Amino acid sequence: MNPRGLIWTCAVAVLLLSGCTPNNTMTDADAAAASEAAKARAGVPTESSTSGSDSTAPASAPPQPAALARNPIYRVGKLPAAGCVEPPYEATSLANVRAYFTQYLGCLNKAWAPAIRKAGFTFTPPKLVVVLGQSPSSPCDVDDGRDYYCGGTIYMDAATHIQLSREDPEEARAWMALEIGHEYGHHVQALTGMLTALYNRRLTLNGVDAHLEDNRRMELQASCFSGVYIGADRKHFPVTPEWLDVWSVVIRNTIDSQHDHGKGENHGHWTTAGLDAADPGACNTYPVASSLVS
Repeated sequence: MNPRGLIWTCAVAVLLLSGCTPNNTMTDADAAAASEAAKARAGVPTESSTSGSDSTAPASAPPQPAALARNPIYRVGKLPAAGCVEPPYEATSLANVRAYFTQYLGCLNKAWAPAIRKAGFTFTPPKLVVVLGQSPSSPCDVDDGRDYYCGGTIYMDAATHIQLSREDPEEARAWMALEIGHEYGHHVQALTGMLTALYNRRLTLNGVDAHLEDNRRMELQASCFSGVYIGADRKHFPVTPEWLDVWSVVIRNTIDSQHDHGKGENHGHWTTAGLDAADPGACNTYPVASSLVS
């Protein structure tokens, strides 16, 4: 199985491109954001618009707010191990995919809840909706076949994972672990005030490049958070050399045709950083050079 071109189709931007906020209903501001995001996405050129320089952000972007660059979640230390093994279910049916994600979500809650509280925030677990080949009813307008986070709920489409499993079961399972952890990463961003800060910040940005770079910082952080959990539970999961070989293929063999999630090299860098450190502090994507989030 070759996952190139699939990861960024499945992992949907929560805030900047779909116009969703951490609320359960769409406000007028949300609708306006969605409209502006659609205009920005339509204007993305076919070639990458990032310069690859070592500047920390596009010239039109103001400094990152403290809620993003200095969030308390970065100071909680290593995530506690949940003591969970990888769910044993193969992605061969809707029931199996739902069972995998449900069990994995419980482990994510167990690991992240103490960290969220230690950082001074209130922890609430996300809801989970798993469908087969169609978008459920949600506050966000998202195409079929996508995994995404919106309004405190993680939405997963089993159809994509079942198809990938037919091609390569091992890579499909690594992909499932990455995806549910990535969408949960957006929940961490919501609980810690980051999504609200991103939404407010985007109202001050000028130009498509600045909006897309902020979106890449958000998405790369979510994948880094996905790696943090696996790093915390690596002895129980377990993370073996063979599993790491498959994981490395999955996290690096990605393309970013919309320029909104980050190229494969940077996605691999941040996801691996999270896994190696098992610490949210390794996932501060906001003050780093543009070249690290291109």
